[in-house]
Amino acid sequence: MGVYRSQRSVSMINDMHKKDLNIGLLSPWVAATPTIEIDKGKEYFCVATWGTMSMWSSPKFAMLTSKIGRELHSLPHGHLIGETRQIQALGLTDFRAETFTVWHERAHMAAFYKSGAHQHAMTSMKDAIDFRVRRVWVKGSDLPSVGDNDATKAFVLRIKSGGFAEAVKA
Repeated sequence: MGVYRSQRSVSMINDMHKKDLNIGLLSPWVAATPTIEIDKGKEYFCVATWGTMSMWSSPKFAMLTSKIGRELHSLPHGHLIGETRQIQALGLTDFRAETFTVWHERAHMAAFYKSGAHQHAMTSMKDAIDFRVRRVWVKGSDLPSVGDNDATKAFVLRIKSGGFAEAVKA
C-alpha cells in the first residue's frame, strides 16, 4: 500500500472526487459504435471512473490501463458505444486518472468490469488507488463527435458536474 494513500480519509477522497471539475490531459472521444447506429433519443448507460494514486503507482497503472483499452476495443459490436479518458498530475501524491465509457446496455459494462484485464487491474491496484465511480444516463444526442475535443471536454464536464441523471447502482 502506498504510504500517501493511507494518509487520506474516506471523506477527504470523497470530497476530492466531488469537487474535481478539472480537465487534464483528455483523450479525444473514440467511438466503438458508428454514429449512424446511435439512437439520438435513447438513453445509454455511462460510467465515469475516477482514481487518485501516488506518482510512483502511475507506471503500473498505465501498463494495466493499456491492456484494458485493448480488451475494451475488442468487445463484440453492440457492447461499447465509445470512451474517453484523462490523467492529471497534481503532485507526487495526487496523480488522477479517469475513464468515461458509454455502453449499449448496463449488462455489457458489468460483464466487462468483472472479467479479464479490468478485473486483474482492480485486484492489482486495490492497495494503491483510491477509486470512485459515477453512473449516469446519457442520450445519444449528448455524445461528442469523434475527434471533437471541445465537445469531448463539454461532455466530460457535464458528467463531472452532475449534469446527467444518475443511474442508481443496480
